[in-house]
Amino acid sequence: MRRILMVAVGLIGATTAQADARAPAETWGKPGVGYDEYRDDAIGCAKIGYFRDVAQDKPAKRFIRGFETADLLLNLPGGGAGDGWENSIRRTQPDRQKRDLHAIQVGDVERCLTDKGYSRVALTRAEEKTLARYPRGSEARHRYLHALAAR
Repeated sequence: MRRILMVAVGLIGATTAQADARAPAETWGKPGVGYDEYRDDAIGCAKIGYFRDVAQDKPAKRFIRGFETADLLLNLPGGGAGDGWENSIRRTQPDRQKRDLHAIQVGDVERCLTDKGYSRVALTRAEEKTLARYPRGSEARHRYLHALAAR
């Protein structure tokens, strides 16, 4: 459950990377939302992305197909001698497939939040600075994000 909360906060909360040229951090807001509803919605939507069965999504299929091919090549006589299995894995682009799967999961969470009446809210630089003072996952951070979300 703790991991789900962290996912929810990560998806609803704003990022605080340090680059002035970047776009402002965003959170999700819904005017007048109560704290309990806000947290329930965050957790409920995060669960949708977290528990999504990605097995039939194209990035997962490409990832699995590449590693199955690599496994087959490794199990052929002399299979470990060449670099065919390594090339098979490289062609799979595992990092890209992971990013693509993550984007699918985040999309599910964003659709859920939108369906519940939330919309993106850009944070000012001052709000980002204040947010950075609160440890990720802390009650204080959740309360601060709620204050921003409910306005």
